[in-house]
Order: sequence, then C-alpha cells, then structure tokens
Amino acid sequence: MAESTTPPARGLSRRRLLAGGAAALGAVGVGWGAHETADHLRPDSPSDGGLTEPFHGPHQGGVATAPQAHAQFVGLDLRAGADRATVAGLLRVWTEDAARLTAGTPALADTEPELAATPARLTVTVGLGPGAFTAASVVDRQPSWLRPLPAFGIDELDDTRWGQTDLLLQICADDPVAVAHAARVLIKNVRSLVAVRWSQRGFRNARRSRPAGTTMRNLMGQVDGTTNPGPTEFDSRHCHVSRNA
Repeated sequence: MAESTTPPARGLSRRRLLAGGAAALGAVGVGWGAHETADHLRPDSPSDGGLTEPFHGPHQGGVATAPQAHAQFVGLDLRAGADRATVAGLLRVWTEDAARLTAGTPALADTEPELAATPARLTVTVGLGPGAFTAASVVDRQPSWLRPLPAFGIDELDDTRWGQTDLLLQICADDPVAVAHAARVLIKNVRSLVAVRWSQRGFRNARRSRPAGTTMRNLMGQVDGTTNPGPTEFDSRHCHVSRNA
C-alpha cells in the first residue's frame, strides 16, 4: 500500500497562536517605535539650548538665577604691574563678551562661534577679591566682610594652590558645552592680564529631571541646600552688597 506524500494538516495550537501574535506585534512595535523616535529627533523640535537668562538687571546674572545644571568656578590673579586701568579694561572686556555669550551670540574673536548658538541659560558672574581693589586703588570701597575666612582646627588647606585669588569667574548653564566654551573665551581674551590659579567644575540634577523647586540631593544621597535663599529672596535677606557698600 502506497504511503501518502502529503504532510498531515496541522492544527492551530495555542503555542503557535501566541508565537505568531507576538511576532506580529513585535513587527508593528518596531515600526511604531521608529516613527516615534524619528519624530522626537526632528531638527525643528524645540529644545532648551536656546533659552537665555538676562545679563543686565539689579544683580549680575547667576546671583538670583534659578540654579543651572552645570558650573565652573575659575580663580584668577592679576599679572604683575596691574593697575586701575588694567582692572577697568579687564572688566569691560568681560562685560562685552559675557553679554554676547549669554544672549547666544559669539563673543568678539570667538574661534568657535557655532558653540555660542546654544547658551542653555548661560550666566557669567564676576567676583572681586582684595587684590583687585588694591590694584584699582579703591581699597576704601572694599566691603568690610571681604577678608580671609577664619581657620578651622581640622583645615589642611593648600592656600598656594587653592587660596584667595584677585578675581573669580562663576560660569553656569544647563549644558556643559556652553560652560566650557564660555570659560575658554573669557579666559583667552584676557590672558595677557591675568593668570589662572585654579578651576573647579560642578554639576547638579539635569534640567527638568525633578519638579521645579525641589531641593536636590548630593552625591551621598543627602538633601542639600534646603535653607539656601531662592531666586526671589536675595533682596529681602540682604544676600548681596548694595551699591553704597
């Protein structure tokens, strides 16, 4: 008796049904996910890179500004022979460059102008140390509190490397590239007048990763900065020097 060469009909088992359904859903999911990803990355999608903070106002930018995600602090010393004209010229250059950079415009002689297009809430804050007041011959206008901090018994500080400097730049933004670019431009344009003593970078939670107004946690998991004054509290809590000080 001859055997049939036609394979027997196979029923649709539950396992085959589930496997086939999963494959179909997977194919649909890949297509849908690709569409969503492509839509999310469209060149015309809005971003936070173009956001700016005002440069001019009752305070320097970065004083009463909502904290940004990235910061760099640079301590600089005036070079030998600096005088009142040196300090005034230095501050004029920084004012012009910082005003342009914080607005998303390249600074004069900016060798990477493309990087200035995304300021990401960039702010530049300039601090003056006792040496700047001395060089500018305005020691009589130096605030009484501007003096070395009292020493603590457990201090092991290297004052030569990390101590008081004549000037301080505080550069903050929500993008580390904006911070790095601003620091490079601001230092490069006055390198004949100052020398960098030290530089320190820092960061906090990324923008919009936590609800606005939430106190952040530091890298040890501790809530840090609960009693810091908010952007609207500086005037009422006298956290800045008045123009008549």
